[in-house]
Amino acid sequence: MAQRTIQPDKVKTLADWVARWPKATNLGFDAETREATIYDTSKERNKVSSIPWKREADVLTVLGQPGRFSTQAVAAAKSRFNTLREEKAATNQLGEEGLRLAEAKLLDAWRVYHAAPAAGRSALRHPVLVAEAELRALEKDLIPANAKVVRLGDMTGMYVPPMPTGQRGLPLSEVA
Repeated sequence: MAQRTIQPDKVKTLADWVARWPKATNLGFDAETREATIYDTSKERNKVSSIPWKREADVLTVLGQPGRFSTQAVAAAKSRFNTLREEKAATNQLGEEGLRLAEAKLLDAWRVYHAAPAAGRSALRHPVLVAEAELRALEKDLIPANAKVVRLGDMTGMYVPPMPTGQRGLPLSEVA
């Protein structure tokens, strides 16, 4: 495979750099920062520009090992985790209130059904079925999107991660 040089103005993004890197002689990694670097086309390999890595920390890792990170990073991780926890608590509270109302409606429908004489119960079965369907739909809506169903033998459970993966990244550039 022939080695070639790329004009530095042709490489603007990390995707451009990656697409040309194995074949181009003037693309490499900076010795100190290990960032993707573009050198000029001369023999001296003068640095033209570099593409900085997006540096992030995992919120749960920062909170689990606070001694390895700066106090600002730990404070930012605590803030993000507490915000998520407060949002989750508010959602759970609203969900609990809705569940209690739906359960009360179902219990009332059953009370009316059982209080009625046996001959008139068939007409009262419909409100019971509607209340059960509403309760099941509400329970299904309250399951978090990131929940994973876990089956252990005959038992089925649900694992809800402490923090969604998409929200765990903590940009260290914002912390500094």
